[in-house]
Amino acid sequence: ESVEKHDRNVYELGADKLTNEQRAAVFSKVLGKTIKYEQQSMEDFYKTCTGHGMPHSMVYNFAMVASKDICDNATPEIALIIGRPLRTLEDWLKENAKAFQ
Repeated sequence: ESVEKHDRNVYELGADKLTNEQRAAVFSKVLGKTIKYEQQSMEDFYKTCTGHGMPHSMVYNFAMVASKDICDNATPEIALIIGRPLRTLEDWLKENAKAFQ
């Protein structure tokens, strides 16, 4: 399939619509330890990210997403594009839990 048809399209990824606190709760449940979400100020967030070498434009985009505190459900076409059902954060985390141990 030609990738050109996806040019300038925006696709929301992920099957869940979760707040940051809900994401932390999923991590806590799957990993069996308390994970607490703590809101950083935008200034601290910027300093942390740029301090790790992230370019300003990327930090800005991440900050805009983080400021919404919630990611909308995935674009319905995503499952068709990738050829499989979408996974929830919990399902993905169960498959990848070793990376967080």
